[in-house]
Amino acid sequence: MNRIVLFCVNTNIFVSISTFSLYKVSELLFGFQNYEMGLFVFFSTLFAYNYMRAPLLSYTKHQSSRVIWLQNHKKFIYFLLFISGFCTIWLAVILGLKFIKLLILPALISLIYPLLIRMNNKEYGLRKIPFVKIFLISFTWSYVTLLLPSLYYDFHVDYFLISSFFQRFLFVIVISIPFDIRDLYYDHIKTIPNTVGVYRSKLFAWFCLFLIDMLLIINIINHNITVPVFIGFFLFFELCSVVIYFTNNDQSSFFYSILVEGLSIVMYLFLLIALIF
Repeated sequence: MNRIVLFCVNTNIFVSISTFSLYKVSELLFGFQNYEMGLFVFFSTLFAYNYMRAPLLSYTKHQSSRVIWLQNHKKFIYFLLFISGFCTIWLAVILGLKFIKLLILPALISLIYPLLIRMNNKEYGLRKIPFVKIFLISFTWSYVTLLLPSLYYDFHVDYFLISSFFQRFLFVIVISIPFDIRDLYYDHIKTIPNTVGVYRSKLFAWFCLFLIDMLLIINIINHNITVPVFIGFFLFFELCSVVIYFTNNDQSSFFYSILVEGLSIVMYLFLLIALIF
């Protein structure tokens, strides 16, 4: 069982299931369904994360257990890159030109973000800009799992759509902060935890959750969501606040790779249960 979990985490299959779950949340909230788009979200995430971690396959300094695992399974990672890349392109073509045009911005971010240019013994790139990583990840996840399908289906841009996008954006920030806390002593770029400390980073995450709750309250007042959906989301975000409370850089890899990463899946399950009532 542990080997299966390790395989899913190290190959980024688990994080791909998480983004797929966020897409399914959008389907349930906005009442559309597109199997090809859901698969696109899964395979594009799988490709993007393995593409960003490809340099680790030849990394030699300060090797973690994950880096060692990746290097021992190098051929399979390259095979996964090829398959996920092929499926991503194939599904984008199926979804059509309109979809491809809407995809340009997140695709450019995903492709350019890992790249580094070396000049005068210094490295330059998006990932070197202080604090940019967490906001780029949050925007890309929110765009692909919510805004992209909304624009594809020409949904009316109203308060519910805008607030849902900001809720998604803030949620991804919340679940990204624990990973920055984990990497507090290893990150060579400025992040929120290594700048303001762990406690203030948690306060920032709780503030984001507070804003999400406020947006939820406005949505139920405006009758954009039902009472069961409100309760389901509210309980879920309280669960997130508990996870943030227990976050520290001494937690096990299971805490981050399964519990924190899996919160998107839990959100989908909470919404499914809420919709039964």
